[in-house]
Parts: sequence; C-alpha cells; structure tokens
Amino acid sequence: MSSSSSLGEPVLASVEAGGTSFCVSFAPLSSPTTITSTTSIPTTTPAETIAAVVAVLKQVPYSALGVATFGPAGVDPAKPNYGKILNSPKAAWRGFDILGPLLAVNPAAPYKFETDVNAPALSEFKLNKRRGETSCAYITVGTGVGVGLVVNGSTVRGLMHPEGGHVPVLQLEGDDFRGYSWGSKAPWLGKGTVESLASSVAICERLGIEDRDALRSVPDGDPAWDHAANALACLVATLALTVSIERVVMSGGVMLRPGLMDKVKVRAAEVLNGYVDNFDADRVIVPSIFGNDAGKVGALNLAKEAYEEARAGGKGDSGGS
Repeated sequence: MSSSSSLGEPVLASVEAGGTSFCVSFAPLSSPTTITSTTSIPTTTPAETIAAVVAVLKQVPYSALGVATFGPAGVDPAKPNYGKILNSPKAAWRGFDILGPLLAVNPAAPYKFETDVNAPALSEFKLNKRRGETSCAYITVGTGVGVGLVVNGSTVRGLMHPEGGHVPVLQLEGDDFRGYSWGSKAPWLGKGTVESLASSVAICERLGIEDRDALRSVPDGDPAWDHAANALACLVATLALTVSIERVVMSGGVMLRPGLMDKVKVRAAEVLNGYVDNFDADRVIVPSIFGNDAGKVGALNLAKEAYEEARAGGKGDSGGS
C-alpha cells in the first residue's frame, strides 16, 4: 500500500464496469469524491475490454482498488463464482472472470468487489448519511433498472445480490402494454416488471420508437412517463414495505426527464395509501448528491474502504461495507 500521488498521498483506483462502457478512475485517499482522472473504455468483447482497462490501471501507481460491475455477478468471496459475471443478457460475458485480471495488475493492493448499484448505494449512505439513518437504496434507470441496497449499514447479499428491477408491479388501469421484448431470460419473462415498464428500452417499445435518443423529443405530458413513474413508485413502495427503506436515491438517464421524479413521489404516496408512518416522499426519494459521478464515487469509495480495512488489519475484500 505504498503507492502515492505527487503530493505523497495514497491513490485510490476504481473500475466501474458497465454494459456500455468501463470507467477507470483515480482519486486521493482523503477524498474519493475528488476524481483526478477518468478514462472511458467501450464495452466490447471481454478480452478486448479488460485488456484496455488493465492498460490504464498500469499507468498509475495506486494503493487500493474498488471494482463495481454490471450484473448479475458473483459478489460473495466465499462462493466459487466470486468475481465472475453470471447469467447476463450479454452472452459473451457469462461466466467471465472480470476480477482476476484486474487484481493481477497490483496483487498487493487491497480491494473490494461489488455491483455497480450496491457500490453507489453504499457511498450515498456512508458519505451523505443522515442522523439515525440505517438504510439506503440506489436505483438507476437507463437501458435497465438496477437496485443497490444498504440495510443496517451493509450492502445486501444473500443468494446473490438485489435485483429489484425485476420485481412485478401493479400497472395503471387500462394499460395493456405487458413489457419489453428483452425478458426471455428474466423473471416473469419480463412481463409487468419494473424494468420492463420503466427502462428506456421499455418506454421506446411502448411508443414504437427504435432510436432511444429520440426519447428526448417525447413531450413531458405523454402518458408513457406516467406508466414509467408508476412502475418506479411501486418499486419504492416495495422497498418501504419490505425493508422499511429510509432513503431512495434515484439516478440514471431516464431520471433526467424533467418532472419524472416528482411523478414518482406523488404516485409512491398514493400507492402506500398512508400505511407507512412518516413516509415523506420528498425526504425519502432524492437525486444523487454526486450527479453523473455517482457510479465512479461508489467504486472509489470501495477502494477507500478496502484500504482502511487493510490498515486496520483486515483482509481486503471482507464482503461489503
């Protein structure tokens, strides 16, 4: 753990592995939110993508590594699938060991490995914690819907990791759109689930739009946004009713739509119908304080935690927070 910046401070490295691109970032140990450099690498084949990531990591001496990946992924160090991509829609990545080649760059560096939604959920919780708060969810809405979850201060792991985008929802009355066409390998075959109704892919298919960039021209008042807001509100309600979530951070390209978060807040309150005491939608449902850097900060925070645990006598990735 001796690698330092020009100012003598240890350097954190992170890899945010996404379905569209991989981002390699660096920051000083004292401030994982102060990103000093980021390199974006298009996600192509596993071998080509990881080789490019490794090349960037080799350019900067670092003291700890955080890896936050798209899923589903093996995030439990005690299981044989640890560090691998599991049953991903990206067929070429299924079973691929994403972690091993990254650790080989600097075997002495402590590290942590998480999903690309659990990592920002943890950083939102740790770096912006409210008094008395014990839980936080991070929901990103883009081509898919990902859900990261922190409960009692730790990221949630069990059989796998949270996949809240695939839970079914109660659709609005009269809605005969059953969900996107991507669901053949998803729970419920992708019918009537959050992701199949609220992702950019789902909204485009509902509207008959082939180019997702064309969503920008869809009016704010189009009913498609009401359907998306309902699905996301049902997800928030599910989290409130199952784990009594205290904060839900919403991010991702779809959430940039003006007014959509307000629609989610209103609908979530309607769905819960006053049943959850003290549910204040304006306080519970919030944007990320890190904006577009939420994923990068999440991965860098993993590196910081790995470094601090190792200094305290830990063993690198200790299974989450």
